[in-house]
Amino acid sequence: MQPTYLYTSDFDREVQWRSRFSTGIPVILGLLQVLLTFTIIGLEIASVVISPIFGTLYAGFWCSIVFTLSWISMLGLVCCHRARKWSIYMFLISVLCAAVAITLIVLDALFIGNITRCFFFKVNCDELRSMYPQLTSQPLGRKVLVLKAQLACAVLMLTTAILYILFFITTSMKVRRSAGRVIIERHQVPTQVVRETRRPSPPVWKSASPPTAFDPSEVECPHCGTLIKLAQRKRYS
Repeated sequence: MQPTYLYTSDFDREVQWRSRFSTGIPVILGLLQVLLTFTIIGLEIASVVISPIFGTLYAGFWCSIVFTLSWISMLGLVCCHRARKWSIYMFLISVLCAAVAITLIVLDALFIGNITRCFFFKVNCDELRSMYPQLTSQPLGRKVLVLKAQLACAVLMLTTAILYILFFITTSMKVRRSAGRVIIERHQVPTQVVRETRRPSPPVWKSASPPTAFDPSEVECPHCGTLIKLAQRKRYS
């Protein structure tokens, strides 16, 4: 039986997307991002407490704004029932989250390599030194450990963003393959969709049979169609 092909509508694509897009992975990644975000903020507070002058640009604070937006959007996929548009929005947020995580990684590596350097403008550095003179001679070994821990958290944050990006791309490819065409068997298609390809057969003309001769000695029964022969009365001369 030859199948009939129908192109899918937007509603069909949305249904196929939600059936293939699992909420388990975004939930796990979102919860992990929550833990990493608060850990990065706590480590940044510890870094500033140790030394607000050297080896810092307060990157953990302003990077965590994007990280917070990322895990809120990630967990919002469950509330939006895995909607395709929200998944695309989360894909863009994950790209931004990955870029910010890379920024934090680079800055932490730079701070670790130059822990005694002030990365602000010269005016700001001089002002901070005058405000905190006791911090200029304080050992910064603990701050290096804090920054290394923050660097590890930033790497994990980058990993979660990349995992969602790969998950989104894989799901999109699967849906695109299955949503290109929908195969419906002919017996499942409504009557108005099926196109009949059979040609009508030419009419068969029956030759007219010659009329039968009327026999007055036979009578046809009107109910059963049986021919009844009538007995003819003999005449005696």
